[in-house]
Amino acid sequence: MAFMEWDESLDLGDAMIDRQHRRLVDLINDVHDVCAAPERADEIMRCITDMFLYAKEHFFDEEGLMERLCYPERESHIALHRTFVDKARALADECLADTMRAEDLLEYLVSWLRRHIALEDAKIVRLARCLPAK
Repeated sequence: MAFMEWDESLDLGDAMIDRQHRRLVDLINDVHDVCAAPERADEIMRCITDMFLYAKEHFFDEEGLMERLCYPERESHIALHRTFVDKARALADECLADTMRAEDLLEYLVSWLRRHIALEDAKIVRLARCLPAK
C-alpha cells in the first residue's frame, strides 16, 4: 500500500493538473519508500531532487494557466509555491543531515499537497470552468 493514496478529494477535473498532481503523489511515495531503506542518503537525495524538479515544472505550468486565466489571486498563489519549495528544501536538508525524522518531511509534503489542492488549486479550476473557451 502506498504511503499517500490518490483519492477523489484530490481530483479537480482538469486533465493536466490532475495528471501532474498524481505524479507528485507518486514522487512523495518514492521518497517514502527510500526513507525506509538502509544507506538511504543517495536514494533520498535522488527522490527529493526528482520531486523538486517535477514540482517546479508543475508550478510553472500552473502559473502559466493562472496568467492565461487572469487569475486574481495569482501572486499570492505563486508565493505559496515558493514558500513550499523553501520549506520542503529546508526540511529535506534536515532529514539528510539526520537532524529530523524522514516521517516529518513526508507528513509536511502530504499535508501541504492535500491542503493546497483542496483550497488553492480548486479555485483555479473553478475559474477555468466559468470562462468561455478561447
